[in-house]
Amino acid sequence: MIKKIQSYIGLKLFVLLTVVIVLSVVSLTYTALQVINTYGREVAAISEKQIRNQVMSSLSGFTQERATRYQAFFDRVASCAGLVASQASLIYADLADYARRPLFPVNYSQQADNGHWINDADDPVVSVFWGGPDLQADSVRELRALTHMAPLLHRVLVENPEVLASHIITVTGIGQYCTEEIRSREAARALPPTAQFDLRDGEPMTIFSGSGRTDRQVRWTGIYQDDVVDGLMLTASAPIHDEKGDFRGITGIDVPLRTVVEEILAAGDTGHADPVLFSFLIDRGGGVIALAEDYFPFFGLRVDRARFRNSGDRLNLSLYDSTDTRIRELAKAIQDRDRGLYELHDGDQRYYLAASRMSGLGWVYGVVVREDDILAAVEKNQLALAETIRQVELRGTVLSLTVILLAVGVIFLAVRHLVTPLRTLATATRRVTEGDLTVRCPVMTTDEAGVLAASFNDMVAQLQIAQQSQARYAEELERMVANRTQELIDKRSELEETVELLRKEAERRQLVDEALRLSRQQYYDTMEASKAGIFIVSDGLFTHVNSSFAQLFRIEREQLIGTDPLTVVLAQDRLVAAKHLQCLAYDTDMQPSNVRCVRSDGSIFHSEIWAKSTTWRGKQVFVGTIIDVSDLKRHEERLRLQDHQLQKSLEEKEILLREIYHRTKNNMLVIISMLNLQTMEVEDEQVKTVFREMEDRIRAMALVHEKLYQSQNLSEIDMGAYVREISQALVANMVSDERIGLRVDIESIVLNIDYAVPLGLVVNEIVTNSLKHAFPDERSGSIAIRLRQDGSGVSTLVIEDDGIGLERGIDVIRSGSFGLQIIASLVMVQLAGTISVDRTHGTRYEITFAEPRRNKRI
Repeated sequence: MIKKIQSYIGLKLFVLLTVVIVLSVVSLTYTALQVINTYGREVAAISEKQIRNQVMSSLSGFTQERATRYQAFFDRVASCAGLVASQASLIYADLADYARRPLFPVNYSQQADNGHWINDADDPVVSVFWGGPDLQADSVRELRALTHMAPLLHRVLVENPEVLASHIITVTGIGQYCTEEIRSREAARALPPTAQFDLRDGEPMTIFSGSGRTDRQVRWTGIYQDDVVDGLMLTASAPIHDEKGDFRGITGIDVPLRTVVEEILAAGDTGHADPVLFSFLIDRGGGVIALAEDYFPFFGLRVDRARFRNSGDRLNLSLYDSTDTRIRELAKAIQDRDRGLYELHDGDQRYYLAASRMSGLGWVYGVVVREDDILAAVEKNQLALAETIRQVELRGTVLSLTVILLAVGVIFLAVRHLVTPLRTLATATRRVTEGDLTVRCPVMTTDEAGVLAASFNDMVAQLQIAQQSQARYAEELERMVANRTQELIDKRSELEETVELLRKEAERRQLVDEALRLSRQQYYDTMEASKAGIFIVSDGLFTHVNSSFAQLFRIEREQLIGTDPLTVVLAQDRLVAAKHLQCLAYDTDMQPSNVRCVRSDGSIFHSEIWAKSTTWRGKQVFVGTIIDVSDLKRHEERLRLQDHQLQKSLEEKEILLREIYHRTKNNMLVIISMLNLQTMEVEDEQVKTVFREMEDRIRAMALVHEKLYQSQNLSEIDMGAYVREISQALVANMVSDERIGLRVDIESIVLNIDYAVPLGLVVNEIVTNSLKHAFPDERSGSIAIRLRQDGSGVSTLVIEDDGIGLERGIDVIRSGSFGLQIIASLVMVQLAGTISVDRTHGTRYEITFAEPRRNKRI
């Protein structure tokens, strides 16, 4: 059988191809099955990793979203607390005005059991006073003003349904408590006696009154167990200040933590799609705020509910109290990061913890999941994948066997078809070898065998014309040699023309070099002709200096070439010069600068240097000039000394002018004292009144000189302080009690002395008239003074009172009253302004005058 196979190529080809096909199919099938198994294992591993990562990413995003939502709730409550404190501060800034207009009647009765004063039970807000045994007038006024807070306290509850109560506690012992819960209202109305418990001595009051804080930011109390409502509480507090900045109390909003932690205390019911075991909430110190009691042992914690007996007690249970060292280390890791994922082990069970910090309060919200719950879906996927791989292996084996059988049949037919033409060609070749060139092989196919037969037939025919082909090739070769020879002759002519062009280019370059040499010579001649010192610096050294530069430093040019430019600069100025050279190195032009230089003989002179950076032969160089400016410096020094002497003379004149103002003020005060002594000797009341009015007018002028003496500007006065002192002094001297109020509202307007004196006298006369005539029979009232200035420089002074008013028949301008004559004369002559009087409600003077031209005064 083996010999038969060796004798026939067709049989050998059939066996060979069959073996190759079988081996190929079997190896490919085995490889494919191995790849599928490997792929299945990789897919299972990747699936497990992806599911794990997706769950971890989802938990991280979930904790961040919950922490952000909780923080937004606390920020909203803090904003409301700040708004309530701002409104209360506005009320304390104008307490008297608000007290005159209470929103509802203030009716208080004293409780027998605790001695507190409390409002009616039907009032919308529980209001209690425990600041003293009796309800004084000041306390009543404060209680009446605080009625304006009731709508805002109630609005806080409406806008924030999660809030338990809003309240106010003052330093005077007043408390206002607004809530919708009956138990809380009853507890607020039944506070213990002050000797046992005072709200001013505890949080949130002590956050601001006891810590020394002066800011007005909202502060959160610590977490505490409320006496009335079951569960933990948290209070947002803000300070109340009056118009002087004094601390007057606090506002607070009570937030039950059950509104935040109910879903946390419901163990794993977090509303998240992933298999969360439970969630928790801790504060910035690791203290537990919310955690389902079933999972306290998970963190190694034990609960003692007796610690929350009173509202002053704090929640001290912390992750740092855990009996498990790993939990204490985990607590520290959570506090050190804003968000993160952590891994825990409990025996053979593995857990994952995701935590995220709330940006404002610093609390941390976290969730815990069990690894087995995460991998439950992975196990299902792995079983389904294994079954799929087994079905693929079975189908692949059946398919491989079918392919092998089909391939053997195809190979048999193909070999038979290919071998028949080869046998015919072998017979024809044997006859050609024997010398028969007339034989031809029949062409039966168009494949490689047919091409081979056709080539064999062409070979015999080509042997006959081979010699003719050789002759024609020799003739063609001779013709090509002749053509190449002619091409070489033509190239030689072109080369001779190129040589001639190069010779002409060399002559042109010689002419250019000569022109360049002449230009360089002219450049150096120009530098030498300059009276200013010119220098060139390259690589940090002098490479060229002109004669003027050498003469300026009294040294030969050859000695300067190759030296450092800083050597000719005085040691104290070398740092400045080095900075300028550094700027030039960054292609920045050097502005003219003054430095001190040293000559070769040691003499020093002031110089002005200018330089510019440029490029020469591919290198950066500095080109600059230097001139001697010593004479200019000496002239500047003389001018500086003269300016100093002139400034000293002006200061002496200013001191003298201040002394004149001071002595003028003192002389006027002496005159006032003399008039006062003279008044004491006069018994006629009308004469005494004239003397007192004269004293007030002189005091108004003396106050001008006092303000000038105290002012930095010796010719101008701040009218706000000036008018306020005049009016306050008149009210203090002419009114013994507080029945007449004074309101002064004056912009910061500066006037010179020529306008300040008459304007002060006008204010003196009008306020005096109001105090004398507007409030007869001990009548109460008020006087208001306003001074404004618009953009065009026109000033308006308004003085009004709410008294009985000026009589209708009196003409201010043409009145026979000496005081009104002074007012009209000062306004129309001294101030060049206008005056009008309104008698509708009391008396209102409106005086208008243009801003005076401020002439320079010596």
